[in-house]
Amino acid sequence: MENVIERYIAAVVGQLPENERKEVAQELRGNIYDMLSDQPSAAEIEQVLQAMGSPAKLAEQYRQNPRYLISPQVYEDYLRLLKLLVPIIGIITLVVGAVTGGLEAFQQNGAQVGSVLQVMFQSGIESGVSGVLQTLVWTTIGFVIAERTGVFDKKKTEEWTIDDLPPVTTEKAIPISDAVAEIIAVLVFSAFLLFGALNAFPQVFSKTGHAIVNMPLFSNDFVRFLIPVLIIGTVLTLIVSVLKLIDRRWSNRVCFWSIIDNAVSAVMWVLLLLSNNIFSQELVDLLQEQTWSNGDVLHYISTGDTASIRLIISAIIVVVAIIQIGIVVYYRSKRNISQRWINQERA
Repeated sequence: MENVIERYIAAVVGQLPENERKEVAQELRGNIYDMLSDQPSAAEIEQVLQAMGSPAKLAEQYRQNPRYLISPQVYEDYLRLLKLLVPIIGIITLVVGAVTGGLEAFQQNGAQVGSVLQVMFQSGIESGVSGVLQTLVWTTIGFVIAERTGVFDKKKTEEWTIDDLPPVTTEKAIPISDAVAEIIAVLVFSAFLLFGALNAFPQVFSKTGHAIVNMPLFSNDFVRFLIPVLIIGTVLTLIVSVLKLIDRRWSNRVCFWSIIDNAVSAVMWVLLLLSNNIFSQELVDLLQEQTWSNGDVLHYISTGDTASIRLIISAIIVVVAIIQIGIVVYYRSKRNISQRWINQERA
């Protein structure tokens, strides 16, 4: 039953800041064993832990900076929701603001790339900061109102039991920064590729006299299949990233959706690249006006024969997908081994 004591301690310190956990764990462990006999029975241990009360309430007593706007019983739920919503909404509003500002600036300033990029940066930052602040304010207001109206009363009055203790685990949590970085990367990449495919941004310029013509980069056939591939791939990656933010572990559903994301995305991109020529005829005609060395990538694009380039890119995509799936399987097997060790210790 010593494992129950460690589970109780872990449940308490897990709700404290990182720099306070070690000291509190040592003090709490000493207090518990001082209350027990030399050879305590399971019933005695359970009685002592039950008398000490809920880990959430005890953690609040140990906390150096008490928090009272939202009660300790629901504060962890409040923080958990903020950690989930703030990065997601912040990133989404940043990307939407940048794209919207870029489109407006491009319509007003034409092909002045510097002005467009400056407006995109400013608009994206302003929208992202506004989205984060709005999320903080309305989430806090929602929790305060819910508490004042008794929505959380049932949660507060629920009697705590030993069975509520989470298992002790040595598994390292998935850093929030990893999931947030994935969300930023997929949204920014998809947004720019999507608007690039729709020729919304200046990409390739051709000077005709004194006029500058914005030339499409991708062929129509490629764009037709690129958009659904981008949408499906983005949705799958966002599902995985959100689950990582929620579970913070390589759980069954995180591993399952990670494998689905990598496998489906790889298949879609390979089919897209192998079945369609990537670049527009306008770009090919423009490049044919220049002289390129045989080893230059632009030489192959200018000839219109990009089969070798598409094959190399497809091979890279497949290799990366296999590596990513292998990493997921490794983390999952590592988690299973850790869980079996914990179960043996508990037995």
